[in-house]
Amino acid sequence: MVKIEKIIEDSTASKAGLKASDKIITINGQKINDYIDYLYQISEAVIDLKVKRADNTIQEFQLQRKIDEELGIEFKEIIFDGLKQCKNNCVFCFVKQQPPNMRDSLMQKDDDYRFSFLQGSFITLSNLKKSELQRIIDKRLSPLNISVHTTNPELRVKMMKNKRAAEINELLYLLKEKGIEFHTQIVLCPDYNDGQELNRTLKDLLDLYPALLSIGVVPVGITKFREGLAELRSLTEKEMNEALLQIKKWQKKSLARFGKNIIYAADEFYLKTNNKLPDYQEYADFPQLENGIGLTALFRNSFKKLSYPDVLSKKLKIAVITAELGVKAVKPIIEELNNIKNLEIDLLKIKNDFFGESVTVTGLLTAVDIEKRIKKIDKDQYQKIIIPDVVLNDENKFLDGSHCEEFKEKLKDYTIEFVGNLTELVEVIENG
Repeated sequence: MVKIEKIIEDSTASKAGLKASDKIITINGQKINDYIDYLYQISEAVIDLKVKRADNTIQEFQLQRKIDEELGIEFKEIIFDGLKQCKNNCVFCFVKQQPPNMRDSLMQKDDDYRFSFLQGSFITLSNLKKSELQRIIDKRLSPLNISVHTTNPELRVKMMKNKRAAEINELLYLLKEKGIEFHTQIVLCPDYNDGQELNRTLKDLLDLYPALLSIGVVPVGITKFREGLAELRSLTEKEMNEALLQIKKWQKKSLARFGKNIIYAADEFYLKTNNKLPDYQEYADFPQLENGIGLTALFRNSFKKLSYPDVLSKKLKIAVITAELGVKAVKPIIEELNNIKNLEIDLLKIKNDFFGESVTVTGLLTAVDIEKRIKKIDKDQYQKIIIPDVVLNDENKFLDGSHCEEFKEKLKDYTIEFVGNLTELVEVIENG
């Protein structure tokens, strides 16, 4: 049974008398295991539901709705029968590089194809059952997001510690043959899948076009919590430069073969090496945005569309919290905003002591590190301290589990605001 989380007011379900406390037993006589099943079963004009009410009675409903009319049932989760767990033991696994007592969601090692289809998370294909692969094909769950890392079967087994990892090429070609499209990613690890192995992987993947929609190359993330794990280090600046040269070469090949580029490097490659970032239009429709690819270009482009005052009615001094890469990404924007008369913005770089100094992205900053840095500031130095809300999850919690309200209470002598984008930042500035 699946518990209904919410019934939308005035929807078909609401008018039929369904309640948020109800649990769905079947839809059209079928048990639903996930949101994909749900979407398929409610695609009919007439929908039969068997429901267990709050008083444990069983009741049947027949819902009739017009085409495109909202049914009005919402669930807390999109998977109803349990998350498909990852059985790999990847040398670069970020979950294993975290301390205990973190948010529960951060400790989940999932490799669930349904999340890949519904929410864009990456799967390895090495934990798929035959029935799950067949379901992907039969229901045309496309596009998928696939972590490839390397097309060398032996190397992939070595990196992922799963003998089924060697099946990657056969599975990708099967998906292509069956009309399933996919985005792919390569987590680049020095002394493993870089150099000539990266050339091999990019060459092999391009041969899968047009089923292949994009390739994202991201540098491996290393924290200080690697005791007992395989020996692995971050890419050096020299290695990042070399990888970028390789990627640019294959981008030209993609452009020549397909009339467009489908290979993208993470922003980190450019920001850490002082290479010029690609222009906004070079990211096409930003297919790998959730992978940290194109965020800086998107951010800077959104700033060009904003309007802001030339002068403020009274002086305002604010601080913007960010990590090392964030400083490099937003510095041109802050310099431009500092041309506003009576406005002064300082970028406050936070060192990531929690995960280790090699972790330099703002989204991985914790409450403890931010709090420690703010407490070093005189409470009258800034009228406002701005924190990007990327450090929070949907429950307004930091990575280390602290809630933003608890965090603000500890720092109640400071005026702190969380902002989600540049528009909100400009609103803070305009409102003083």
